[in-house]
Amino acid sequence: MAHKKNVVYVSNLPYEATHDALEAAFEKEGYDVDHIELIKKGAGTRTKACGLAAVTLKEGTDREVCCKRMDGKGCFGRPMIVRLDKFCGDDLAYTPKIQAAQ
Repeated sequence: MAHKKNVVYVSNLPYEATHDALEAAFEKEGYDVDHIELIKKGAGTRTKACGLAAVTLKEGTDREVCCKRMDGKGCFGRPMIVRLDKFCGDDLAYTPKIQAAQ
């Protein structure tokens, strides 16, 4: 298991988000991803996605800069919430920064 110092936490993902799509979103911004764990709830064969992921970045990546750059970026049409230490899926006061149209 990777050390927590290399992990950023992503929330507000659509349930259909995939490892490949999330990795592509990070790589598009120049971040090398070591591992992605899409969090699921439930047990056994009754698990389902819950819109959360733990993304382990390559050693030496500045997590703070990564969070600032990735927060609000789109994944399947939804703005990701990217944080250093916790998931923020239900924070009603959170307003993601608006990304410039490309």
